[in-house]
Amino acid sequence: MSRTRLLALLVALVAVLVAVWQRTQAVERLSQDYDEAVYLPIAYDYARMMEQGRWGDVGALRENFEHPPLVKLLYAEAVRVTEAPEPEWDNVPMGQPLPDAARPAFRATRRLSAVAGMIQVGLVATVDPLGALLLAWDPYHTKYTSQAYLEAVPGLLAVLALLAFERARRGAKDFAPGWLAVSGALLGLAAAGKYPYGLVGGLTMLPFLVTGARTRWQAWAAFVVPTAAVFFLANPALWSSPFASLWESVTFHWDYSHSAHVRRSALPWYQPLAYLVDPWLSQSQEGIYLTDFNAWALLPLAVVGAPRTWRERPVWAVGAGVGLVFLLLWSTKWPQYLLLVLPALCICAGGGVRTVFGWGARLLHKVRARGRLSAGA
Repeated sequence: MSRTRLLALLVALVAVLVAVWQRTQAVERLSQDYDEAVYLPIAYDYARMMEQGRWGDVGALRENFEHPPLVKLLYAEAVRVTEAPEPEWDNVPMGQPLPDAARPAFRATRRLSAVAGMIQVGLVATVDPLGALLLAWDPYHTKYTSQAYLEAVPGLLAVLALLAFERARRGAKDFAPGWLAVSGALLGLAAAGKYPYGLVGGLTMLPFLVTGARTRWQAWAAFVVPTAAVFFLANPALWSSPFASLWESVTFHWDYSHSAHVRRSALPWYQPLAYLVDPWLSQSQEGIYLTDFNAWALLPLAVVGAPRTWRERPVWAVGAGVGLVFLLLWSTKWPQYLLLVLPALCICAGGGVRTVFGWGARLLHKVRARGRLSAGA
């Protein structure tokens, strides 16, 4: 095994260990967050429906209808399997340490989320080990894949979809239909977890499909049919009236992005970039986040590494660009939306680290060469 390969394996291993440690700490120590107060009671509602065999009621539940039920159903199964008692929600304070009585419920659901986040880091390590290390200690990725949010599972499925899409690309204008179908199915499943993950993933793949398969209906069918089929099958909320329910759910997001709540927050269009360069989260609670390195280095490294990533792994370069544009254009600017772009952004930043080291090596070589010339003279 070459020295470079051994070093890459070592960095990948460190990245996974950092991801496991940091998310384990976050699962246990983070207080209840706002969205958890919405999703966990719904998970217990679903759990009761499942226990009583009321499967038809699952798709009929209208609370939090704007988000599909897949991740909440996974949380419901987690509390069922672990037999975690439902907390008295009025006695679970926001922003305070979790009461002991509530810990089993939060631990069961957060661990599911955290495992999905850890696997994301491991998968990113197969693309760029340095990028995986950046993702492993990223405070936003850690927080929102260590709480019972909707981000971790769809994010994992979106990363898998992009990896499968890379395998499907046999050349600039040729696709392996089997891998294309796998990619489409995973993308549909990601969208069934949370719509934006399917949207950003689909927009990332679209330029490659348009340029490589625009006149080949077989390739489009191999991709689109599994995407639509899996999205529908994994989304019980659509089963009774697919088009009307989907329209109602999707339009909610548009209406919400222009709601009084969003307007009152008065976050500027560049707020996603402000999150990325602000160390507030990494410094917010000692003993969870290892470093605030990403706050001052992630974006510059991603810019430096983007050309290299475009040459070596173009799908991820496009994913970073599409994700950032989506975040800047979309009116809702909550910090958890960063997880739509962080894996791809960290891969670009990993390329930036290697580029900077390459610059340093070339500069050192030139200095040494001039030193030898001077000594010879």
